[in-house]
Amino acid sequence: MKRIKRRWMSGLVFLMVFAALTALAAQERATRIVRFVPDALAARSDRLGNCWTGSIASPRPDAWRCMVGNEIFDPCFSPPHGNLVVCDANPAKGVPGFRLNLTGPLPKQDMPAGSSNLEAGSGWLIQLADGALCRPSTGASGMVGGKVMRYYCESRKKGQYVSLLDDLDSSKPLWTAEKATTVMGPQGPKLIKSERIGIRIVWQ
Repeated sequence: MKRIKRRWMSGLVFLMVFAALTALAAQERATRIVRFVPDALAARSDRLGNCWTGSIASPRPDAWRCMVGNEIFDPCFSPPHGNLVVCDANPAKGVPGFRLNLTGPLPKQDMPAGSSNLEAGSGWLIQLADGALCRPSTGASGMVGGKVMRYYCESRKKGQYVSLLDDLDSSKPLWTAEKATTVMGPQGPKLIKSERIGIRIVWQ
């Protein structure tokens, strides 16, 4: 009887481990989409500045392109209440950003208040399967190999630049992107290598 009970317990443990691994594998096959919510209370400091247009990085109606002195921050997000926005947040690293107290009113936003970009196949912060973080280009986008460098990513090697080319592929549960490694040549960016890579998390 004890031997049967031990076998039963061993089988139960195996099933639990198998179920956990299956759930983990399913998660790894699907990109996690996160709707970012600014936390003005957790933001680390207060600064003064203004926002003069909607964000280029994020098409949300509560996202803005703002300036502090000569420095541009995009996107900044406006909480539901208060004459401020939250800028320079990095939820992937647990950085809440800073509060920007506005010296003037926010500009009129072209998008209706209820609009959303959750299905637009884009994000203002991207975490790739290898852990690298990427942000959309908010200025003049470079080109390499006939493709647009739409996102710029962290690079682990000095002198090499990492970008995501053209649009993200959101046609499947696991979004993918073409990740390119380049160096700066005399005629502009020079492609070293490119690969199709999965996207772990998209913040919108």
